[in-house]
Amino acid sequence: MKILKASSLLFAVGLLTLLSCTKSNTVYDIVIRNGRVIDPETGLDEIRNIGITGSQISLISADSLEGKKYIDATGLVVAPGFIDLHAHGQTNVENSYQAYDGVTTALELEIGVDTLAAFLRTRSGKALLNFGAAACQLAIRNKVISGNNTPQKSIYNELNIPAIKEAVSPEQFVEVRNLLKESLAHGAIGIGVPVGYQSGASIPEIFDIYAFAGEQNTPIFSHIREGGTIAFQQALANALVNKATLHLCHLNSMARKDVSICLEMVERAKQNGYNISTEMYPYTAANTEISSVIFDEGWQDRLGCSYEDLQWVETGERLTEESFNTYRKTGGSVIIHMMKPQWIEQCLQSTVTAIASDGGEYSPFGHPRGAGTFARVLGKYVRELEVLTLNQALYKMTYLPAKTLEAFVPTMKKRGRLQEGCFADITIFNPNSIIDKASFKRGFHKSEGVIYLFVNGQLVIENAKLLLEVFPGEAITSK
Repeated sequence: MKILKASSLLFAVGLLTLLSCTKSNTVYDIVIRNGRVIDPETGLDEIRNIGITGSQISLISADSLEGKKYIDATGLVVAPGFIDLHAHGQTNVENSYQAYDGVTTALELEIGVDTLAAFLRTRSGKALLNFGAAACQLAIRNKVISGNNTPQKSIYNELNIPAIKEAVSPEQFVEVRNLLKESLAHGAIGIGVPVGYQSGASIPEIFDIYAFAGEQNTPIFSHIREGGTIAFQQALANALVNKATLHLCHLNSMARKDVSICLEMVERAKQNGYNISTEMYPYTAANTEISSVIFDEGWQDRLGCSYEDLQWVETGERLTEESFNTYRKTGGSVIIHMMKPQWIEQCLQSTVTAIASDGGEYSPFGHPRGAGTFARVLGKYVRELEVLTLNQALYKMTYLPAKTLEAFVPTMKKRGRLQEGCFADITIFNPNSIIDKASFKRGFHKSEGVIYLFVNGQLVIENAKLLLEVFPGEAITSK
């Protein structure tokens, strides 16, 4: 009996030795050494080494690892790549600024894109960052009303066609549903419902979209109607009675003075088990199309601001009543200074708010959120103002947005985390220097402090410099 036990012990020791040797003999494509590795899901926050093979993380260890290439992350934070749920800029021009901001996945979910299949096909193999979009309810309902299937050149065009001020008739609900199904079949991540821009949309029309989403088990991402608490209550009621998953876009700019009660509504809904989520961006100004219904009569009272609070994107000038009326006729992008710093801090401190940029297409004087959202949170609100801890901020930028999507997007179960077997979407930054450089005066400008950025295991930023002719971004879809 003792001989058998001794033999078993020797066998076990030999097996462990063999496994140890096998592990130590592994040569990884890339090894990230001595970084402060933070994984928001497991709570890991330790100095570790990471072995990357192909597009995935193979090993995270305190032991030294052998690699074909080494990245020295001493003194740096190694975090999951930041996931932006709300990025209207969907070309490599915007992606380059987003990369310097630590973003590895940029999704257009608030409005979505028309002709989703064409969008995915056009970007496949040519994208700097991971990309994806929702089905565009706005474009679909406009097509059904107008009878014109020609895609609009941009979302700004979509906001200005006559159909925006008309309602979908009950007889047309089925047609809208069928077109939404077609987009979902191509891999749309839910349905973008920017009802706040659809002055003609009826209550039954929008209610039917929520009912459809509930039946299809697909999420809704919504820029809700203006109206503060009442608008939030309407959206929540539509979701709850239809058992639909709802993501409320940019809570800070929709709630404004009602931020406390609107946050409480979302928090209470989540506590009661409803699948409700939200997001915010760390700026006190919004950005939209000046000719949209947002600026229909009575906008000063609705938004709580006036002409001098509007900034024309093309020139950076503040508007007057005269220039407002001129630009209102021609159309274009305007920045709206209408929020208070304390509202932003309150949103940041809530446990339910993810960070999302709402960044638009590149423009020299464009809203800075398209280039600096994530670095601004880490630099200003974590390091300087201490509104959040570093770990709390990273949770909002990585795991929370991934968790919001993973029931509908299988690949998200392996993103937003730093764990073995996950995709190697990794942001490595200096916590002592990371900061946004974009501003309302200088517009788009690359953030500082992101030293390395990996997308699907491939370097996109190395030694704080963007690599050229590198396109590792993959389509993120519901398929």
